[in-house]
Amino acid sequence: MAAYSIYPSYTIRRTVPEVRLQFSVADERGRLVTSLTQDDFRILDNHLPVPRIQQFSRMEDLPLQFGLLLDVSDSVQKTVFREKLAAQSFVRQVLRPQTDRAFLMAFGRDVKLWQSSTGDRTELSQALQRIQQLGYATNLYDGLFGACFGQFPELADHELAQRIIVVFSDGEDTGSLHDMPDVIALAQRREIQIYAVSVHATRRLSHGDDVLQRLADETGGRFYLASTDSDFPAIFAEMEQQMRTQYYVSFRPQKETPGFHELRLELTGPQKLHVRARQGYYFDAP
Repeated sequence: MAAYSIYPSYTIRRTVPEVRLQFSVADERGRLVTSLTQDDFRILDNHLPVPRIQQFSRMEDLPLQFGLLLDVSDSVQKTVFREKLAAQSFVRQVLRPQTDRAFLMAFGRDVKLWQSSTGDRTELSQALQRIQQLGYATNLYDGLFGACFGQFPELADHELAQRIIVVFSDGEDTGSLHDMPDVIALAQRREIQIYAVSVHATRRLSHGDDVLQRLADETGGRFYLASTDSDFPAIFAEMEQQMRTQYYVSFRPQKETPGFHELRLELTGPQKLHVRARQGYYFDAP
């Protein structure tokens, strides 16, 4: 198995002829809303309204590209078995071998790739069993950065798939070379959503839970807290529905200004709905 090397600096250059945004909408009870039209929302690009949407559609049963990322540091020593159990349950319940692909990484002091991208559930399950503790530090951000950096298969032209990292962690970081803004920026550049699962008995949110919540919010994913193993089936069923059912829009950047562009999607109707979408993109001048 190959170890992943962390590089503290990076440069990504990509011209954005159009911005692509995938998002989901839920009501106050968390149920997906799938009946919206293009007239039900507006997009602000660096606070400027987007006058014309080039493409709008609603997609169901999207193929998924996963990165499964496990925290095996000393800080989760008491719950790492449950994290492995959760990841096993996720693979069995969500992964569709015919259309989906997943890779498996783990982090502690180091970041290691335990299984490259595959649709084989057995290979993923066997790799999960081989994972060992990787030192006493907890380098969450390095793990997420490594998962975003280069493990996802390239998509063919006009091929659509959701790129998602599912991280099982307590959200603590004790020594990464990268920080949260690094991770969020790279995930937004690569159009990757971060879903996070924290496994602990109490329902009181911790600082680490707040970290995982922000990572999910900024990238269009979602944070889940599993207080018992019996929570896994319902969490993963809801997670899969969120991942596979998305609205899709594309538009031209309002101003071709290099750097980060803040995105805001606002619903125009009176109903109280919640949008899950990444909160920005990067425009790199040619």
